[in-house]
Amino acid sequence: MTYGGRPPRNDEVELTLIGPGYGESVVLHVGGGAWILFDSCGRSDAPAALDYLRAIGVDPSQAVAMIVATHWHDDHIRGLARMVEVCTKASFCCASVLCEKEFMTIIHALEGRHYASCGSGVSEIHQVFSVLAKISSTPIFAVANRDIFAKETCRIRALSPDDQTFLRFIQALRNLIPKAGQAETRIQGLSPNEASVVLRVEINDVAVLLGSDLEKGGWLKILRDKTRPPDTSSVFKVPHHGAESADEPGVWNQLLDPDPVALLAPWRLAGRTLPSDSDVRRIIARTSRAYATARADESRPARRTSMVERTIKESGIRLRRTPAPGAVRLRRRLGSGSGWQVKMFGTACHLYEYVRSGR
Repeated sequence: MTYGGRPPRNDEVELTLIGPGYGESVVLHVGGGAWILFDSCGRSDAPAALDYLRAIGVDPSQAVAMIVATHWHDDHIRGLARMVEVCTKASFCCASVLCEKEFMTIIHALEGRHYASCGSGVSEIHQVFSVLAKISSTPIFAVANRDIFAKETCRIRALSPDDQTFLRFIQALRNLIPKAGQAETRIQGLSPNEASVVLRVEINDVAVLLGSDLEKGGWLKILRDKTRPPDTSSVFKVPHHGAESADEPGVWNQLLDPDPVALLAPWRLAGRTLPSDSDVRRIIARTSRAYATARADESRPARRTSMVERTIKESGIRLRRTPAPGAVRLRRRLGSGSGWQVKMFGTACHLYEYVRSGR
């Protein structure tokens, strides 16, 4: 995909959502030439966020101030280790709570031991923390109501995970301790979506809400939190690819401006696609300014003849089609009172155009 245009000026804020490709990534210019990267998509050796920065004339090794892993789902972290290697001036932030496999992977990485697993996400976690250990970089752990970044007029605050979720994580570590004698009731571990880091970004007069993949229960905790920032945001990275399971009306009513700019990256796996048609209708009923990084038909599997299907099945080959990538870029001049300028690249579209071919 080709990205056009100049880099943002020092007095401009930019937010670009890239996806779906191999996942999704948010690239944020916070002013003054400083960039923050949230999650990763693209090939492991060529994260899309780095390609984007280079395409507009920005050197990521010098300009990126922080890399944030909002959670450890495969479609959000593929290529993250490469980003950490390249962005030598960037600090690294991730959730303060982990799933069991994630916790063990990180411990093995910090101890210099290999952690065997068939999951690409687990492998990526191991690589990230191996790189951090090698360069003696201490990660920042995000927890609700903690600032993870503050520089001049920019402040980034985590709204999740909360203390209750952190306590569940600590209690779930008991599952990792071998037990003798009578079996105890095992404490249920966390899901990646429960551990997701929601972030509120404030840059001068601009506020952005990055929803990660947090689902309803987590949003209800944020809404009940009386210590969260009271102001609303003009941009919303819609959580969990627009899925109904992550939708909470109170977020739109209490945390966002009327008619905010909403961005999402579609997702497809094993024949399931997000957002669904009903998801799309629900979102465009709440804002007239909703955008996706790809049309639905770009995420549909390629049609194959019955002979091809039979040959693939008999060969034991497993194929996974990667949707074509797209990007939605927002820019706004700080302190000007102007609105967001929207530019779309590749397969990106307004959510009104997100339709399913042949249905």
